[in-house]
Amino acid sequence: MILSLLLVLAVQAEKAALPPGMPTAPGVYYRQGDLPWTKMDSATVSDMKTKGMDTFILTDGYMNLSMTIIYAGSRAPLQVAATRPVFYIRGAGAAKDAVIAQLSRAKDSRTLQTVSSAGGVDNKLGIKKNELRNATVTVYADDSFSVVPDEDLKPGEYVLLFGSANTSYDFGVTTPRK
Repeated sequence: MILSLLLVLAVQAEKAALPPGMPTAPGVYYRQGDLPWTKMDSATVSDMKTKGMDTFILTDGYMNLSMTIIYAGSRAPLQVAATRPVFYIRGAGAAKDAVIAQLSRAKDSRTLQTVSSAGGVDNKLGIKKNELRNATVTVYADDSFSVVPDEDLKPGEYVLLFGSANTSYDFGVTTPRK
């Protein structure tokens, strides 16, 4: 009993302190410097196209299933200048499922390709490896968490996902002004 209590206290002690002024309402937030917190809206998925569903089902998942997720618009509503943006999440997705992926741009949309053979423990959606961006997730004392890319993001369009396209938040990284 005492050992269990010490273990719980040790795990709680490892959680980081909340960032000052973090909103208390559930959602996904972005903040740059001293600017106000921006609550992000869910990304608008305009279409999803699958390829290979029939053979995937007939072979019990042995053959590849690919999916193209199409996001509306050529740019995300949120455009940031930071190459390592920090996102704060409260009650909107699980920390263990957080993934950042780069989107391919088209004239009026942006796309994300998934392939079942690329799926795994750290990549449940099967996002192509060259589109994934490693990120550090920090869990806070109240179980909210933050997600920050491990390396600078190049200018372009990205999506922050939590296990599925239905829980995704899109953003763009702009070219910094000199």
